[in-house]
Amino acid sequence: MGILIGAAGRVSVREYLGYRQFWPEAPLIALLAALLLSPLFWIMLRALSDDGHTMPSIIELGLYTFLISLVISTFRHLLAPAAVTQALAARQSVPVAEAAEPAGRLCARLEPELRAPLIRLQVRDHYVDVVTEAGTGSLLMRLADAIAETEGVPGLRVHRSHWVARAAIAGLRRDKGKYVVQMRDGAEVPVSRSYAPAVLALELPEIGAQETR
Repeated sequence: MGILIGAAGRVSVREYLGYRQFWPEAPLIALLAALLLSPLFWIMLRALSDDGHTMPSIIELGLYTFLISLVISTFRHLLAPAAVTQALAARQSVPVAEAAEPAGRLCARLEPELRAPLIRLQVRDHYVDVVTEAGTGSLLMRLADAIAETEGVPGLRVHRSHWVARAAIAGLRRDKGKYVVQMRDGAEVPVSRSYAPAVLALELPEIGAQETR
């Protein structure tokens, strides 16, 4: 129950209110969790308790819930910058070729600072990570719908969970019988068997080709 309500609160604050920074996202999520969960916890404890006087009050339960949610959000925000830093370092070490103009409808969903030429799309749980030359943003949508909004950007789907922009591809690598698309930002995107013919038709340069027999 706590996980479901916490996830619903996070989606509401991030996607509908547009708050993605620690302040005010984390306190708002913690407040929603406290308001929704503490009455339920109090009712459950009252039903299970033999002596109502030993129970924590609903205010105490709300405070506990608020603090626990705030601690979880703090850890989530502390861990996120590490991935962002690694992505920035990769983009600085491997220059990205000039790509097409940003996809209009898709990039309009991102924060203004992330609206830049598109590199790739990747599914993560129920979200699609949109990777541009300016960084990575997450959108709550299906990959097929995200691809439909990349009009004006030549690209192709290489895996059930991955789409890449043609101008951002550096080459193709074969490892242990499987193909991997090497992106100009340093990322390596797997190619599934069903999408391999379309990728091979591009006649991409092979990078560090390997074949394990």
